[in-house]
Amino acid sequence: KVFETSGEAYPDLMERADYIRKIIGIEEDKFAATIDQGQSILDQYIAEAKTSASPVISGEHAFRLYDTYGFPIELTQEIAQDAGLGVDEAGFAACMDAQKEMARSARKAEDNAGWLDESAMYRDFPQTEFTGYESLAGEARVIGIVKGMNSLDSASEGEEVRVILDRTPFYAEGGGQVGDTGVMEAEGRFSAAVTDTTKVNNVYVHHISVTSGTISAGDTVTVCVDEKRRHAIARNHTATHLLQKALRMVLGDHVEQAGSLVNGEGLRFDFTHFEAISGEDLSLIEDIVNSEILKFTDVDTKVLPIEEARKLGAMMLFGEKYGDRVRVVDVPDFSMEFCGGTHVANIGQIGAMRIVSESGVAAGVRRIEAITGSRVELELAKKQELIKQIADALKTTPANLLKRAENLSEENRSLRKELEDLKKAGMDSGIEDMIAGAKIFGEAKLVSKTFEGASIDDLRSLSDSIKAAQKGIVMVFASINGPKATLMVSVTDDLVGKGYHAGNMIKEIAKAAGGGGGGKADMAQAGAKDISRLPDAFAVAEKLMER
Repeated sequence: KVFETSGEAYPDLMERADYIRKIIGIEEDKFAATIDQGQSILDQYIAEAKTSASPVISGEHAFRLYDTYGFPIELTQEIAQDAGLGVDEAGFAACMDAQKEMARSARKAEDNAGWLDESAMYRDFPQTEFTGYESLAGEARVIGIVKGMNSLDSASEGEEVRVILDRTPFYAEGGGQVGDTGVMEAEGRFSAAVTDTTKVNNVYVHHISVTSGTISAGDTVTVCVDEKRRHAIARNHTATHLLQKALRMVLGDHVEQAGSLVNGEGLRFDFTHFEAISGEDLSLIEDIVNSEILKFTDVDTKVLPIEEARKLGAMMLFGEKYGDRVRVVDVPDFSMEFCGGTHVANIGQIGAMRIVSESGVAAGVRRIEAITGSRVELELAKKQELIKQIADALKTTPANLLKRAENLSEENRSLRKELEDLKKAGMDSGIEDMIAGAKIFGEAKLVSKTFEGASIDDLRSLSDSIKAAQKGIVMVFASINGPKATLMVSVTDDLVGKGYHAGNMIKEIAKAAGGGGGGKADMAQAGAKDISRLPDAFAVAEKLMER
């Protein structure tokens, strides 16, 4: 209905109709799963309320269902009413008010910390002239020194302060790109390491650690960006643009940037997508980027009126605010985006890009992490060394590693099967003795035994063997593995027909050993936390047979 009534006014609705339907379907499935989980919790609350003095679901419980499982209070009330119960609405409202107050307090504390430190201290400084697109070094005048909430006239060796210059080549953190680092000095009088660069409005803030001498307001200083780090960041930033285009080519035009981090070590790109990306698609995305890098295309950057940039088809970040003029980074015939970051002059300077991980970070948002340039060579060298070490450990060569691994895997499967067969034969060989030693309770016999190191599958297999040859048997087995044990109750079909129920029995038996569990009438299992109380559990089994 929405597509029909609003499609003409909002063309994007029709263009992305299939994607929108798919996302809605996925979200509906997720919500249904959440509701199912919440329903089981609500069933427990209903059971508790029915046995309590007051037949009402507490406000705390109703709020937990709302806050954790997305259960509207109206839905909880409706289900509770069907069960003959009420809901403490006043208690629910109190919990809701308490949460809102906590959120307000947290926001207030965060806002106070941020604005007092950043905005108030820099509002009177003039806009910084950024020269970093054209140059990585130059001279500048110190127009402010800040430490904490105080303005200083000077700072000396050992102090860490923030310095504001009239002009700077240091890129300030923004748009997902980290701030530049480097050196600030005045020959013979002062030197400092620039450890980060941030920006408050249009004022660039240089975080420095004074290594010698004294810096004073009004000084003229020489500044120099860490060139190697800047180039590494530029490689990763331009690669991010190529990656976004490749993602749209392979996955679809619904892919949009949802966040990024670009530093000297690599890149992280968050984007809208509804499912994990297959290995084949990841390889294709990587191949598209690397094929483009090998074209050695010059990167064109220009500042344009925003409407002209839009007409050229430049991608903009959804929700971002832009001025009348914008900087556009263009890789001709491939990618064009609004971007204020620093980039390589030619995409061939990226060298290569390697995707190192793909994961989900939120509903409908995926994340890719990648490396470029010399980091790719380092990563490959690490992998090659690891392969060599594995080959040495397996007494083969890297070239024969796959074959060696396949042979070992086959040997391991054969040995495991032999071991399982021997274990089963050992357990089955004692069946006659177990039956002979069974305790008789009227029409039924009780077989109970403890095994060291057996799995639940081993116990099931033993149970099946006994059931195939015997009738009128209730089996209670325990398997000890380390400090814990697994209990299993199994009942032959003829006894199930007479009212014996393994699921009901296991609850009482496991409780005696500090555990719990459940199951069906013919078979059930449970955990036992205290293995020293297994004899108590077997004793309970005997009492249950005295019916």
